[in-house]
Formats: sequence, structure tokens, C-alpha cells
Amino acid sequence: MDATERASDGWEPTLAAALLGAERAPTAASSALTALVAEADPSAALLARLAAEGAHHLAGQELGPEALAPLEARGRFGPDCPPAAATRLYALLTEGHGARNRVEEWFERAAATGTRPPAWLLQALMLQRGTLPAAAQAVVGADLDWLARACGESPAETGAADASDWTEGTVAERRAAFTAFRARDPEAARAALEPVFRREKADLREALLHALATGLSAADEPFLEACLDDRANGVRLAAQRLLPELPRSRYAERMAARARAALAVESKRRLLGGTTHTLVVTLPEESPDLVRDRVEPNHWERRGGGTRAGLLRAILARAPLHAFADHPPRLWIELALRSEWADPVFHGLFSAAKRTLDPDWSRAMADITAEAYEGKVTGVRRTNEVLGMWAEALDLLPDAEWEARVAALIRARKIEVVLAVLGQGPEHFSEGFSAALLDWLALVTRGSDSLRRDLAKPWVIARLGDRLWPGDDSAASAAAILARLPEGEGDRLRTQLTGLTSVLELRAAIRRDFRPETTTGGTAQG
Repeated sequence: MDATERASDGWEPTLAAALLGAERAPTAASSALTALVAEADPSAALLARLAAEGAHHLAGQELGPEALAPLEARGRFGPDCPPAAATRLYALLTEGHGARNRVEEWFERAAATGTRPPAWLLQALMLQRGTLPAAAQAVVGADLDWLARACGESPAETGAADASDWTEGTVAERRAAFTAFRARDPEAARAALEPVFRREKADLREALLHALATGLSAADEPFLEACLDDRANGVRLAAQRLLPELPRSRYAERMAARARAALAVESKRRLLGGTTHTLVVTLPEESPDLVRDRVEPNHWERRGGGTRAGLLRAILARAPLHAFADHPPRLWIELALRSEWADPVFHGLFSAAKRTLDPDWSRAMADITAEAYEGKVTGVRRTNEVLGMWAEALDLLPDAEWEARVAALIRARKIEVVLAVLGQGPEHFSEGFSAALLDWLALVTRGSDSLRRDLAKPWVIARLGDRLWPGDDSAASAAAILARLPEGEGDRLRTQLTGLTSVLELRAAIRRDFRPETTTGGTAQG
């Protein structure tokens, strides 16, 4: 500052007055800041002047008028959320790692209601921007970019990467940029990659090859096939993971031929009518061609002496399902369960069905494993392993169909089966299924001591809080179940029900927070 600027700065006179004391200080020269001081008491007025002039002095130190620019206006991307929702978000942000799922749920609710956090929350959000859930970007990303620019920082990269961006940066940055390029134009991305691929380092080749999963199509097959002979093991593995996703590729046809050579159905007509079917299994031999296609038994299978069985399982897992088109899925699965090679054959076929999510195979898997556990498949014993197969097979079904089948099990009071299947299934339950499941929980907790012990063993209840419908009715039902739990019940079940109730009450409260206030001071229903 020059002498003229210092003379117009009220900081030094105010500081001198503070050193002299309020009663001995001369009357303050009139200024814009002095006029803002409203305190009648001289001491209070001097302190107010000191604070105002000090802030003004520091803010303008070494800065000329040309350095002062008006702040960019904060855009209007939607109305602020209700005050209760804003307060809730602040509490969730300060609770630590345990509230991460609830923060994500808060932003999902904000997106659904078209609202955003108010300005006073932006600093707290900016401090945790790197750990915010993906749902936060659509709600508050533009606001945080605005705040970053206002503070002289570079806002986060939110736009799609240019086609040329993938050629520079770290491995992670280049993979992210190439994935974005691939999402926009799969053909152009692969065409740009092929000429330079061999010149890149192994870790980058592997990362870029994984990015081809975005927009994968039959046009990628020649490039992926060539990668099977890459000198880097990670690159070969990446190609071996992607090629089974192309059901008409040369890789798939090699697997289909191997599957047909390993499995066949032998049919014979009976003298009294009808036909009997037998599964004929031919175990494959190890070969370099199988290794090239990533058909190898794992370490446990080798050590246990089941190398050829492990090869069979790996072949079936990677084979396209059209390799078994000569017979319906139901026949293959039933014969697999009856076979002396049931473990590699069934699990190989199951892996293929899981990879493709073919609806016919998925339903057949669920139907046959259910019948096997109920003792309706000749030669298959009712075991916990079969029950586990049933639970995994149900998980292949669409969410609505899974809920319908489990709801039928609930109505049939098949408690052990319901407990087994609840460990899998949809990430979030529908409102109707949640109500039925909570009714079932209430029934079981009012049953025998052994039933309650079975309910507590797998810690299934502890994981239901995130999956049940987060409404007021769900929270009230969970609280009622906890309140009616018999006195003296073990800590494990009580702890799980307490946690379930707390999570559902919090999730229901988040939804209530977003309801607009009515003119009577209550909340609107919705």
C-alpha cells in the first residue's frame, strides 16, 4: 500500500485508539465502517470498530482495486431441501464412516424430490467431496464446483474426457478416460487403441483391455483373440475374462466343442413306453490349448487330485449355453445333480447360467434345486449343500420373481429355507414384500426358543435394515417386534433386532425430512 491508501485505511487509527483506551481515544473519524457500529457503550463500540477495520485491513492488504472481482453468482439448480433434511445431512456427514450408506440414501432422496443442500452445508460437503457417494454428483456437484472456483481452486473434472485424454496421465487416469471414450464411441476407441497397444507397458495394456468391457461387441473379438498370446499374464487374463461374454466368438465355439465332447445325453426307449436319459461324462485332459483359453483347475483342485474334474467345471463355466441346445435346460440340470460328477457338472452349468442370466436356465435352476431339496429328484439327498444351491439359483431370478417365490416360502412357513435365501436376493425389497417379511419375523420371534435361536444364528436380521422398505410402517413393525421379544432372550437376537429397528427408524426419518411443511406446522404425507 502507498501512503494515500494507508491514510484511507481505518485500521491504524482504530488500533491506536484501542491502545489508548476507549475513554481517552479521540472521536473516530467518520467512515462507512464506523457508521455501521451501533453499540452505545464506548468500549463495545471500540471493539466493534477494531473487528471491522481489522477485517477490512487484512482483506485488502497488498491488493489494488483491480484485484477485486465480483463473485460468480451461485446457479439455481433446484430449490433448497427442507431445513430438517439439511440438519439431518449435516449430522450424517459428521457421524463418520458408519453413516456412509445413509448419506447415499439422503442424496438419492434429494434427487427424487428435486432439491439440494442449502449454501451453509457446502463447506462441510466440500471437505468430504472425495468420499461422497456417486448420487451426490447430480445433486450438489455444480454447487461444489462453484464453491471451488470462488475459493480459487480447480473444480473437479465432471465432463467426459476427450478422445485424446487417454494417451496421457497415470494408469488409472488413462483407463478412466479411455472408458469414457469407449462409452461414447466403442469402434473409434478400439481403433485408436490397436496401433499403440503393443508399445504400452504391461500394467497399462491390462487396464485398457479391461476398459473394453464397456460397449463390448463381436467387433472386438479379433483384437481380444490376439491378446490371448500377449507376453503379459495380466493382459491374457483380461482377454480370457471378456471373450466368454461373446457367445458367437471363436473362443465361445472352442468352449462349446469342448463342452459337447465332455457331456452328452444318452437316451433309451423303454419296452413299456417312455424314455430314460443318462448323462455321459468324459473328463478332459490338460493341454496347452486349454491353458491359452484360461481353462485350468485351481490350486485346491490340483492338490485334491481332481485336476480333470476341475477342467470340466472350467470348460462348462465358459461355454455358451447354445452348446446344450439339444435338450432343455431342465434335463441337463436334473441329470447333473444325479451324476457321479455332480459337483463339477452342476457348478459349471450354474456358472454359465449366472454369467449369461438366461431366463430359461435361471428358472430351471431354481425349479430343479427346489425340487431336489424337497426330495422330489430321485437319487438326490436333501442336504444343506442342496439348500445352498437353491438359494444361489433363486438369486439368478429377476427381483420381482425372487420376491414372489420367497413370499410363497414365507406363506408356507418354510423357516429354514427362508433363512437360507435371505442372505441373497435383491439389494432393496419392495414395500409389499417388506411388510410380508416383517410379519414373518414377528411370527418367528413369537415361536419357540429354538426358532428364535435359529433366527439369530446367521445374522440375517442385522443385514435387513438396509434392504427393507424404509417407511414409517416398517420402522413401527420392527419396533413392535423388538418390544414383544420375550424377556431373557439371548443378546444376539436382541442386538440384531435393536440394530434393525434403529436403521429403519433413521431411514424413515430421512424420508420424512423431505416432506414439505404444511401451513399447520405438520408435514404433508407422501
